[in-house]
Amino acid sequence: MVRELKFKMVEDGHGIEAHKKMISVLVKEHNTMMQPKSKRGEWADNLDVPRVSSEKFEVLFHAGCRFSYDKVLQNSARSAVTMLKNAGVNIGIMGEREMCCGGRAYSMGYRDELDRLAKSNINACSKAGIRTIVASCADCYHAFKRLYPQFGSQVEVLHTTEFIHRLIKEEKLKFRTGMPITVTYHDPCHLGRQGEPYVPWQGVEKKIKKQIIVYEPRRPRYNGAWGVYDQPREILKAIPGVQLVEMQRIREYSWCCGAGGGVREAYPEYSNWTAVERIEEAKSTGAEAIISACPWCERNFMDAVSGMGDSMKVYDIIDLARKAV
Repeated sequence: MVRELKFKMVEDGHGIEAHKKMISVLVKEHNTMMQPKSKRGEWADNLDVPRVSSEKFEVLFHAGCRFSYDKVLQNSARSAVTMLKNAGVNIGIMGEREMCCGGRAYSMGYRDELDRLAKSNINACSKAGIRTIVASCADCYHAFKRLYPQFGSQVEVLHTTEFIHRLIKEEKLKFRTGMPITVTYHDPCHLGRQGEPYVPWQGVEKKIKKQIIVYEPRRPRYNGAWGVYDQPREILKAIPGVQLVEMQRIREYSWCCGAGGGVREAYPEYSNWTAVERIEEAKSTGAEAIISACPWCERNFMDAVSGMGDSMKVYDIIDLARKAV
């Protein structure tokens, strides 16, 4: 209902000004970071990784807008690609041809932008022969996993934590270096409760007594319980020396970082308050660091910690995994 209200407000010309500015740049530059698209692939300039324009490969690593342009977080994307390559995965990137997934625009009420970007990305993957998309950004994962199937996408979609967890189970990846650190894990909204896979439905909508709506057959319901929760935790537990302590609000009940849905751009003070609330909860566990699997969460936490003058460390789970290999 809330999302439909957003769609209606945007279609009627009542979108939030901060969002309008972002969307205007997105249309031209294909990213939500207000940056030129020509610099999209620079994060991988020193990586020996094929790009879709020059070689064929079956596994595509999609960096996403935040990882592509955030200078501090770019190393996490590089680490992810390096780990997968070293494990023998035939992986490549779109580089400067990569475009925004459209998920963030969709969550702000701009469904036409999702439609445009989804169709472009699906077409690009089809031409390149891509069979699997690996995303380190939870927002991108949600778009590819939950939204793109509605546009006909049939590629396998995995978050980096799912792929690494698979490699560990197949004994293609082992952690050898100990890391004596106590950490707590933050479940990103778009990897957790909004990371459930899309379930297609065909049926009819009926009204009982002109007011109660029922569906035949029953429509699938998303309650957040089937997101990606276990794999990140099992990765952390597999790293020698890492002690995982849990916060009170976890999994589908996790407290949002405050960066999603365009909140960070439109309501920065509220976004920061939300992040501080989560940092305080993380501190209550006795953890030295808060770990997540989404660059938007990590950026919001980093900014909040800096503003608090706190010593809490913020890491992407890939950063720890890469150091332990």
